[in-house]
Formats: sequence, C-alpha cells, structure tokens
Amino acid sequence: MNSLEKLAGMFMKFPGIGPRQARRFVYFLLGENKTFRDELSRALSSLSDSIAQCASCRRFFPRPKTGTFCDICDSPHTDHRTLLIVEKDADFEAIKKTGSYNGRYFILGGNIPILEENPSQKIRARELFDEAQRQATEGTLKEIIIATSANPEGDNTLAYLKKIIEPLATHYSLSLSALGRGLSTGTELEYSDTDTFKHAFENRRG
Repeated sequence: MNSLEKLAGMFMKFPGIGPRQARRFVYFLLGENKTFRDELSRALSSLSDSIAQCASCRRFFPRPKTGTFCDICDSPHTDHRTLLIVEKDADFEAIKKTGSYNGRYFILGGNIPILEENPSQKIRARELFDEAQRQATEGTLKEIIIATSANPEGDNTLAYLKKIIEPLATHYSLSLSALGRGLSTGTELEYSDTDTFKHAFENRRG
C-alpha cells in the first residue's frame, strides 16, 4: 500500500466519507504547498497535548493548566440540577450556541445502530451510569434529559438509555425526560436551529 492509498484509507474512517471523497482529500493535499501540509501535520500532532477529555461530561476541550474538569462542569454558574445527554461533541456545541440550556452535559460518543448486538460498546453507557450516580449521590442532580437525534439510531439509543437509567432515576427520585416534539423526523441534533431545539426542550416528555 502506497502513501496515497494509506492516507485515503485513513480519511475513509471519517464520518460519512467514502472512497471517492477520501481520494479527493488526498489530491487536494497534494495540490497544496508544503507549508500548508506541514501546518496541518503540526496541528494534528498537537491534538493530544492541547486537547483533553473532561472527566465528568467526557467532552473534548482545551487542556487546562490544572484539573480534569471542563469549564462548564467546573463552573459555579452551571445549573448542576440538570444533566443533558447527547450523542456527540457536535451536538453539545449546537445546543450551547442556542443559549437555551445552562445545565451539565454528558457526551455518549456515538449512538446505537438498529439490531446492534453489543449496544454498551457503541456508547459510554457505563461511564454515564457512574457519572449520573455520582451526581445523584452528591444530592445536586434532579433531572436527566436525553437528547438524541430524531432518527432510527437516535430512537434506538433513547430506548436503551431509558432502560439503564430508569432504575437509577427511581432510586434517587430523579426526573427522567427526553426532547419533545420539535425535531423533524430524520434530523440530527447538531443540525437543529435555536428555535427548533428550544421548542423540543420546552416540550420534553417523561
């Protein structure tokens, strides 16, 4: 396998990228000057050193000088009574931009495909349960909100999460809800606009 094929294969691991798009990326890089390619290489190499993963919500954020929590989880201005569960970091960013929610988050790291035989391996299920239990034990958590995309994978993920979280919610007397009507069927959360998310959030259902 030559360098072109190897790099194209790596691009194919990106979400939604097939063989044709992957090769277009490679040829684009080949068409750029060496300075651009060197800058890209340095940016990729610095990711591990400059970006950290929050020990609480599991989102990626600029690495702090001290501590393991992100600015949202560590902020006294965050509403620690609510925990919003989303599929990926892009969903978190989309919701944060709306300004409609000021609580804590948890990033699942993906969703659960239909007919998946090992659902717990597709998302951070164990980490979610442990984190929600920790917050509930501390007495700060009052409501868990599941915010998955309005598509088959999102619905399947929602059903699985309810199954593992409901016993915890019952034990600690927590409210458990999901986004209500507002998101169009087939819509991924990261592409929803401010009004759409606000409507779905305000009409969340138990």
